[in-house]
Amino acid sequence: MQTTRREFLSAAGAGLFLAAAVLVSAADAAPSGKPNIVLCMADDQGWGDMAYNGHPVLKTPNFDAMAAAALRFDRFYAAAPVCSPTRGSVMTGRHPNRFGCFKWGHTLRPQEITIAEALKTAGYVTGHFGKWHLGSVRKGSPVNPGASGFDEWFSAENFFDNAPILSREGVAVQTRGESSMVTVDAAVEFIRKHAQTPQPFLAVVWFGSPHGPHRAIEKDRALYGDQPRKNLQHFYGEITGMDRAFGKLRKELRTLGIRKNTILWYCSDNGGLPGLGVTGGRANKGAIYEGGLRVPAMLEWPARIPSPRTTDLPYNT
Repeated sequence: MQTTRREFLSAAGAGLFLAAAVLVSAADAAPSGKPNIVLCMADDQGWGDMAYNGHPVLKTPNFDAMAAAALRFDRFYAAAPVCSPTRGSVMTGRHPNRFGCFKWGHTLRPQEITIAEALKTAGYVTGHFGKWHLGSVRKGSPVNPGASGFDEWFSAENFFDNAPILSREGVAVQTRGESSMVTVDAAVEFIRKHAQTPQPFLAVVWFGSPHGPHRAIEKDRALYGDQPRKNLQHFYGEITGMDRAFGKLRKELRTLGIRKNTILWYCSDNGGLPGLGVTGGRANKGAIYEGGLRVPAMLEWPARIPSPRTTDLPYNT
């Protein structure tokens, strides 16, 4: 089956670009071969929790830079208003009701075919870094990242804060540092290792921020010291910390010379948090109204999307 450029870009917005990537043939691929794929996802970031979407306080220069250079989705919707169903939808390309994940904490079914497994059949090496929340990250689990198609993984079972204990392929490892940077550093290590090999890679980079409890590092919290509520200072600070880590990841793709033919995707798993986030619609996380589902989303692939684009058509994971 062949996929045209026009069909691919349409599928990309709908979250189906993952399936389309599997179908990229040598004849239809970019000149340098099959694209690398990097899928990033925030944890509880609302549509309005971005400076580029008009937030009056937040500082998100790296997200803003990508939004100005890439394909930006202004009406993008998560598959569900909570975490696990959306993440499973990204992994399987199926609606949560189809793969039996109806609320957070439900695992993938072992028989589901994930995007990692599908891409491995197309010659990709695969890695998962950060929040999993689709099952155990213990060794031997039938639904850990390794059993779900990932060759390498450094993962947390659920959300995590600074200096987290993460599972490196089933072995607990104590880390040091800001949580989003810990996640990106692990992903960058994987990307550097595979960037110059003939084998394309899939890197899934799922942040633990800005999920509560909010604990920004001091330099990020201090940027918002004029905010009257401490929890708001930390919430904003976590998003700025995530922005900085994302900027490092994006810069690394350029440094390694692979940015042009790398699909870099960013979104959130559900709408914003009540009392903290800006949802861009009615209600918040946990509700099936717009505020519980609408999320920030961007797609960068210079080989196929050479100039900035914005769409306000509705799309979803």
